[in-house]
Amino acid sequence: MKNRKKYRKVLNRLTGKVELLHRRVAETLLARPLLPGEVVHHIDGDSTNNSPENLLVLPSQRYHAHAEWVLRHERRGQYHLFPEMLRSLRDRPTGSLFEHVIT
Repeated sequence: MKNRKKYRKVLNRLTGKVELLHRRVAETLLARPLLPGEVVHHIDGDSTNNSPENLLVLPSQRYHAHAEWVLRHERRGQYHLFPEMLRSLRDRPTGSLFEHVIT
């Protein structure tokens, strides 16, 4: 059986719906709801580390999948042709989550 990532869930008392904690943290720090399609990426790859410094908002699942593919290949020693395109994913950003929304 495949290992599934464990995401922490929290109850939204206003709507009564269960939400993923990392998405709620991102919305709180951005001071706005996430747009449809926006994905919250865990920079260090640890889905249980929901600290603001570890979260990065990406514009789409397609961008997120590509970024993960490139980072996986870099770990194997296969480097991307245009490394500057994904610098914000490799480098540990400092500051608030709002400063690191990729558009």
